[in-house]
Amino acid sequence: MSIANIPQTKQAEKESLLTKRQKSQIEWLLIILIVLFYAAASMAQTTGTEQIYNVPSEFQPTIKDAIKFSDVPEIKDTVKRIQNIKYGITSVPLFPKYQVQPIAQAKLQNEPLNKLYHSLLKVGYGPIYNMPYGEFWIANTRSRDMNYGAHLKHFSSTAHLEDVGYSGYSDNEINIFAKQFYKKHTLSGDFDYERNVIHYYGYDTSLNKLENDFTRQRYQFVQPKLRLVSHYTDSTHINHDLGLSFYNLQNLNREAENNIKFNALGSMFINKEKLNVNFLTDFYNHKQANDTINDLIVSINPSFEASGSAWHADIGLTGTLDNFKNETRFYFFPKLNVHYNVYENMIIPYAGVNGGLIKNSFRSLSKENMFVDTTLRYVNTNNKYNAFIGLRGNLSSKTSYDAKVSYAQYDSLQFFVIDYSGANQVYNRFSVVYDNTTLLTVGGQLKYQFKEKLNLIAKGNYYIYKTKNLTRAYQKPDFDLTFSGIYNLQSKIIVKADLFFVGQQWAQTQITDNNGVASLSPKQLKGYVDANLEAEYRYSKMLSFFVKFNNIANQRYYKWDRYPSQRFNFMFGVTFVPF
Repeated sequence: MSIANIPQTKQAEKESLLTKRQKSQIEWLLIILIVLFYAAASMAQTTGTEQIYNVPSEFQPTIKDAIKFSDVPEIKDTVKRIQNIKYGITSVPLFPKYQVQPIAQAKLQNEPLNKLYHSLLKVGYGPIYNMPYGEFWIANTRSRDMNYGAHLKHFSSTAHLEDVGYSGYSDNEINIFAKQFYKKHTLSGDFDYERNVIHYYGYDTSLNKLENDFTRQRYQFVQPKLRLVSHYTDSTHINHDLGLSFYNLQNLNREAENNIKFNALGSMFINKEKLNVNFLTDFYNHKQANDTINDLIVSINPSFEASGSAWHADIGLTGTLDNFKNETRFYFFPKLNVHYNVYENMIIPYAGVNGGLIKNSFRSLSKENMFVDTTLRYVNTNNKYNAFIGLRGNLSSKTSYDAKVSYAQYDSLQFFVIDYSGANQVYNRFSVVYDNTTLLTVGGQLKYQFKEKLNLIAKGNYYIYKTKNLTRAYQKPDFDLTFSGIYNLQSKIIVKADLFFVGQQWAQTQITDNNGVASLSPKQLKGYVDANLEAEYRYSKMLSFFVKFNNIANQRYYKWDRYPSQRFNFMFGVTFVPF
């Protein structure tokens, strides 16, 4: 921009400002004129001047008619009854857009049964006392119709213990069995054969030297048996268990015993109670070198069993007839057994009383003590009563217990004492003496089982004998305690252990004074501890190896007076399946 143009610009600005001012004055003047015009019109209406303005419009105002209420109130039912209503369901099949695949029904399958083998053979040998051992089992496999088999066993020793006679022995057993299964019955038969050889080795070899044939004794036992058992599930039927048996026992001294026994048990329900009737006929024939003894025992025992949700009771009476040496006696014995479940099998107190006639036979006495004399004096033992009270239950799912106290009275209870009337003055055989005796027993048992892996048992008894005529209860220990355990390591390694504690006992001995007069006096036999251990390694289902350790404490103890036990010994062997 040049300097000559500056005055012209200022002049233009002045003219512009003047123009704006004039326009504003004109706008205000127009507004005032309009206001005055409307004011004049308004005044003209107020002064009566009438002016009509027609404004064209499409809107036509109307007023609706008013609804008038009746003077008389009227009640109208708002619920209207609908006549001839019919209901129906129209089923329309639904077709899915996809096809469902069928699923096969579930089926329960039995677990596969373990394979059974026909036989098992177990052989072993103990080198210390030259002890060969063999055992064989054979049987059929699974069958719905019958079961049969056999068992054979041999165990012997040629031991000669220190300071005593030859102590060799031999045990042989044969058992043949068969069972036939019927729809409602089972018929079974057994044949048992035993041949046991022992030696009367309980004498001092520094004073006497006897030939082995002179001290040798053999017991030969034969017993066939038949049994028929019913399996009725209907309570209206009488279930029965019938048994018939016969045995013959002989030794080298022409001592023999024959026994025929028939036992019948019948049971049936009367309402909710169960009636049991047991009948027994037992005939013994004893043949000795100088005498023959017959003994017939007939017994009948009816009893009732009743139970509730937490209790059970068995009440009965036993009547017994005993014809011994042509002299007949009658006996009656009570029978009562009750228990009550206080709390979920954890606390079960029980109590009862019973009794019975105990037959002291050649078989029972030689089984208890194989070193008895060949000529025995037989007297039956009358157990007048045996009252007991106890508590048993489960401490947990793995642990159970049983504690018991009993008190019994016996007439003619048997005791074994050394026979000092022998002509050879060796005094290595036992005779039997009898005396009226009371017996107080305090016992208990504790068991722990963890599945099939671990099984532990501890049990013990404490005995208090009180004899009427004898000075002591000969050859009866005052206590016994046993600990047993089995450990199974994945069915591959099996370990068994037994620990026995036996208390002191009394024996009868002969004492000679300074004048050479002999008299009988009791002597004390010390208690003993015996520990056994057995381990088995199962190489396969058909082959395994085992080893046994006996009398690990290596003690020389006396179970019977003058008859010491074998010290530490062991045996090893193998078990396998021939076929």
